[in-house]
Amino acid sequence: MDRKRIARLTEQQRTCLRFVYAHMTSKEIAPRMGIEPGSVDQHIKAAMRTLGVGDRRTAARILAEAEGPHEGPNPVYPAVGLSPAPDLSQFGPPIESGRHPGGLSGEAMREQQASFRVAMSGGAPTLPVPIGTTRPGDLSWLMRLAWIAAIAIGVALAFGALVSAIEALSRLTTG
Repeated sequence: MDRKRIARLTEQQRTCLRFVYAHMTSKEIAPRMGIEPGSVDQHIKAAMRTLGVGDRRTAARILAEAEGPHEGPNPVYPAVGLSPAPDLSQFGPPIESGRHPGGLSGEAMREQQASFRVAMSGGAPTLPVPIGTTRPGDLSWLMRLAWIAAIAIGVALAFGALVSAIEALSRLTTG
C-alpha cells in the first residue's frame, strides 16, 4: 500500500480504523471517541476513499499492517471483550472416578441436580412476556394465535363475571 495515502489519514480516521480492526461497530466506537455514530461512519468512509478500498475491514487491516503491532501511542488492536486465558493454578485436582470432592458419588450428584432442572420448552406453554430467556418474538405464529385466543376468552370471562357481579349487586340494593 502506498505510504502517502496512509500518511494522509487524519488522527480521528486512524482511531476509528483501529477500533474497526478491534471488531467494533460504529455505535460502540462513538461513545469512546465522544462523537455520534454517523460521524464515525463519515470518518471511516473518508479513510476508505483515501486508501482506495471498498470496505471498512480492509481499510482497518491496511492501517494495522502499515503501523505494525508496536507503532503508535496506544494501539487498540487486541480484540475487545475477550477474557484472558484462565489461570490453571486456581483449579483443583481432577475428580476421581465419579466422586465429587464433597464426598457425593456421581449418582447422588445427578439426583441433586435433577431437582434444579428447568422444564424444556415445548412441554409447558411459554408466556408471551419476556421472562428469563424467552421473548415474545420467540413464539411461533401458531403459539401467538393460541395466546390471542386464550387472552380473548379470558377477557370475555372476566367481563361476564363483572356484569354478573353488577347485576347481583343491583338486585341486592333494589330488593
